[in-house]
Amino acid sequence: MSDMLQRLLGVEKTAANLVAEAEAEAAKITAQARLDSQKGHSELLKKKAADNDSALAGERARLEAERETRTREERDRLSRLPMDTGAFRKTALSSIERVKA
Repeated sequence: MSDMLQRLLGVEKTAANLVAEAEAEAAKITAQARLDSQKGHSELLKKKAADNDSALAGERARLEAERETRTREERDRLSRLPMDTGAFRKTALSSIERVKA
């Protein structure tokens, strides 16, 4: 009977060692998978950041060109308007007359 108990304890010890080894291997695999996932995520973030930087630069250039076009068009439009200097002269002369009086 004692020999049978010794064998059972030996089998139980072997099983416990196998379970411990399996848990250690699973932890190792899980840790490696986590590292691989984090690396992939980091690379994806860097790629997205570079894509966003490129898109931002393109959008800034587009907006700058659009602003320059609108500014040029507005200046052209304003330069074609007739200047009414009469109102300015009238106001300036009345101010001068008030100062003299």
